[in-house]
Amino acid sequence: MFWTIAKAFMLAFWAVALSNLLWPFGSPWEVPLNAVAGVTLVLHLIEMLLFNRYLREQPAPALQRLQVLLFGVLHLQRLH
Repeated sequence: MFWTIAKAFMLAFWAVALSNLLWPFGSPWEVPLNAVAGVTLVLHLIEMLLFNRYLREQPAPALQRLQVLLFGVLHLQRLH
């Protein structure tokens, strides 16, 4: 249950970050939100690279990689 709620919040974060890119929120939210989204994306890319061998062994590896990009460790926890 916790992981489902955490994933919902993460998905909401990405929706807010994407809407900020399309229609900037303005000061003081625009720059910090873009920075946090960028750092989060980089961290999720690193996680995906670190666990690439494990993800390759999963059914539908492309879908697993996409979920790691969106949810990061929240998705990886569910795979173990």
